Amino acid sequence: MSLDKKLTVCIFSYNRGLFLNNAIESCQRYAAGVPVCVVDDNSDDPETRTVLANLPDGVTLFQPPPQEENRHGGLYDNMQLALERVDSEWLLFLQDDMQLVRPLAPDDEAYIEAFFDAFEEKAFLNPVFLKGQRSRRDQRITRVFDNFPGYYRNYPEKSNPRGLCYADVVIGHTQRLKARGWRFSRSEQDNAHQAQRHFGLMGFMAHPFVMFLPQVPVYRGKTKTWAVATAERWSGREPKRFLERPPEHWRQFKARPLSELPVAETYLQCEDRDVKTPYQYSAVNAYWPLRALHKLTLMLKG
Repeated sequence: MSLDKKLTVCIFSYNRGLFLNNAIESCQRYAAGVPVCVVDDNSDDPETRTVLANLPDGVTLFQPPPQEENRHGGLYDNMQLALERVDSEWLLFLQDDMQLVRPLAPDDEAYIEAFFDAFEEKAFLNPVFLKGQRSRRDQRITRVFDNFPGYYRNYPEKSNPRGLCYADVVIGHTQRLKARGWRFSRSEQDNAHQAQRHFGLMGFMAHPFVMFLPQVPVYRGKTKTWAVATAERWSGREPKRFLERPPEHWRQFKARPLSELPVAETYLQCEDRDVKTPYQYSAVNAYWPLRALHKLTLMLKG
């Protein structure tokens, strides 16, 4: 696959060693030969440090100096570091609580190439399945391009372009980002406004290959509330991985009409049968009393 000469996967990591290991394994399983770069945000728990010390061949580690503490830790500084250091035509910005869910094939490379050729003004292509919990909204706002088999979002009543022009998990066109002097800002919303000015609406792949895992531990400013820590204990430490599906499943997925949106719950299944649908992507959201307590804690902290 010549994709290994065009794409690099950049995984952003902090204190979730089992999840990081799963993300790396999914890249090696479904995108063999594609370079992987882990950018770790100074993890300090022993399990994650062990994973970082024993990365497989072909996986590069960047550990930047400590960054100013904020809601997202050093994520955006680390994304900027990857953009500056990794020499690749396309970068897949991935997070450690995600995984590749199907094999990347030559037609996927051709699709990415065709998207950026068809839209010379765009620098972002979203490779993530849609979330079932937002299906009603997505049915309303998702459109198919007139001249390309992919999606964009038409959401005129929304003033914030987050999720329309930019997302933190995305395929970026390196040369176009650098040509515009792109620098990641400190929030997803600010990055979305910047993307709106430079590149317009983001594209969404017709046949995505990446998804968030359900019920993951969540950090805000590298800390956890009591409710989040409790939800993590209740949910268990193992990642809620997605099952491998047979080739025929993915042939049918790619052959479906584009009116059938790529919703995760329709095409992906968790190994853990206790995980309910629609998937909740933060462990604390799977337990409504803990979710309420978590929100109250954040409110009181301001």
